Amino acid sequence: MQERHRFRHSRPLITRLAPAMAWLLLFDATPALAIQAHGAPEGLYVHEIGHILYGLAMLGFTLRVLRSTRLSRKPGWRLMSRGTLLLFLWNIWAFIAHIIDAAIPASHFLTDSGGLQSILVLRSGIDYLYCLFRMDHLLCVPALLLIYLGLRHMVASAPITPEEQVSSR
Repeated sequence: MQERHRFRHSRPLITRLAPAMAWLLLFDATPALAIQAHGAPEGLYVHEIGHILYGLAMLGFTLRVLRSTRLSRKPGWRLMSRGTLLLFLWNIWAFIAHIIDAAIPASHFLTDSGGLQSILVLRSGIDYLYCLFRMDHLLCVPALLLIYLGLRHMVASAPITPEEQVSSR
């Protein structure tokens, strides 16, 4: 009986391996490349179709909430519908950015030592448009923030269940 309980108090394997895993994650990382390339042309087509479908879904959600008088009166749902409207606009923005990206000649990019074309030399109007449309985070981040705030408001204003009333006393 004493033999069986001896292993009960040993530390789990995950806590023994945690320092080694932390070391690997923090100090042995590979470079994270911020440019996502799609196989031409099919990869770009599928990606653009994804933007269209996602944008239509966000527009449909927004219109559905706005048409529903019951939901449109609630602040959480209004915040979420504004966030999804911004995500709809973000998808249009990103769609245009991909078209502009495909229109820029490769000669406008400098190649680094690794062979990656990552530095754009601003030579024409299309290059400046590309820089502007690459700032899609200016729409995406506020959209996600509005959705988060809407969800947080919904949770805060959710009705209390009978079980919660009993436990809070």
